[in-house]
Amino acid sequence: MKTDNIATPVTLASAWRERTTWVLFALAFLGTCAVAWMVQLVLLPHFLPQLHAGHGMLVGGDSAGMNLTAIDLAARIQKEGWSVWELRPAGNAPTGIAAALYVFVTPEPYMLVPMNALVHAAGGMTIYLIAYLVSANRLASVAAALPFLLFPSAASWYAQLHKDGIFALGMLLCALGWMQAFRPGFWSSARPASYVALVLPSALGLFLVWLVRPHIMIMMQAVAIVVSVSGLLLAAFWWRLAVLQGRRIILAAFVFVMIPLLVVLVKPSDYRVESWKGDVVARETVMPYMPGHCVLERGANATADKLSSTVAAMRDFSISGNSYKNARSNMDTDFVPGTVCNLLGYLPRALQIGFLAPFPAQWLADGSIAANTMMRRVVSAEMLAVYACLPLLSVAMWAFRRKPEFWFVLGFLTLLMVIHVYLVPNLGTLHRMRYGFLTAVVGLALAGAVDRILARRAVRPG
Repeated sequence: MKTDNIATPVTLASAWRERTTWVLFALAFLGTCAVAWMVQLVLLPHFLPQLHAGHGMLVGGDSAGMNLTAIDLAARIQKEGWSVWELRPAGNAPTGIAAALYVFVTPEPYMLVPMNALVHAAGGMTIYLIAYLVSANRLASVAAALPFLLFPSAASWYAQLHKDGIFALGMLLCALGWMQAFRPGFWSSARPASYVALVLPSALGLFLVWLVRPHIMIMMQAVAIVVSVSGLLLAAFWWRLAVLQGRRIILAAFVFVMIPLLVVLVKPSDYRVESWKGDVVARETVMPYMPGHCVLERGANATADKLSSTVAAMRDFSISGNSYKNARSNMDTDFVPGTVCNLLGYLPRALQIGFLAPFPAQWLADGSIAANTMMRRVVSAEMLAVYACLPLLSVAMWAFRRKPEFWFVLGFLTLLMVIHVYLVPNLGTLHRMRYGFLTAVVGLALAGAVDRILARRAVRPG
């Protein structure tokens, strides 16, 4: 494996053809399969029977119930036909997918491990490709993928039956697709095949997000607008500096405008969507309204009211649900974003939680059940690695300071983390939902550090 920077410009197509890309994917796939089967068939039933819910599933999580639902649905399909199949029984697409597979194979979760491993390995490969497009350095890009692939808490979904791996892959594919539009070299040398490399990952990513969490498409509409505005500002900057001119700058602006328009076409169909249409005032009996003067008080602007009400309703849904109402890992349950000022005022706290929670004081605390206590210990070890790596982000910022695609990816991942902090006040759920974002940021920090080390060695005399 070469460790020096690549002289020729890197494109997604060229990175896709790299031998290193597929070696990493194969190793990640095989390793994930081995760990998942070890958890399901050996660790839980023989070494941790008190945490075993049967069928290789963990006690206390959603996976055990989802698996039983899938087994029942598969039995119904075999008896009554495919007309009874549904994609999202009880709102969970992995359950419907598992039921369809159970019809043709043994209704045991170990048969799902290759599919879960494929998703997990693809997520790691996507982070590798993101880092490779930024750094043009193979070894730095491999380092970037390692946190996502190796952090042990990921086994709680790839060794189980869950939606978090698919969700993480979908979001990372959106980042991979859209980041190419932020590379000036993309527009100066783009061919028709290059536009496929831009559209295909982001389209597949949006589909995967819609598949497992369709209600998140409401959030993605807002994120797409931010991406579009940022891209148009960058395009104006390129035009002013004569980096891009004529037809190419028009095409770049067109693509940036189309991003939110295409996202809007994906309908956020989910039972939760209807529950978010109420006004925040009606929720004050559930969540205390944060007092204080605001330059944009409620009633002053309908768009601002809709934004703050939707965020408050989504947060309220998470807190008031039966699963999280009395959870020990809930944080800031008295905060409700009733106004835009409340949203902005909470931003420093949201950044703190997104990057650093759970905090050291929570690492040794007990969870509500034994499985949650074990997961706290696992995540605590991961957070030590995160704390050690995040300072390296300043190195990456300096190393890639002239690359707009790096700043896009970093901003995109940070924005998604912060939004999820606003919407999900439960740390256990938040950790699963932000996993792909946080490990990708840590990966970029590692990539920047490795890139600088290799660059210094390359110029060292002798």
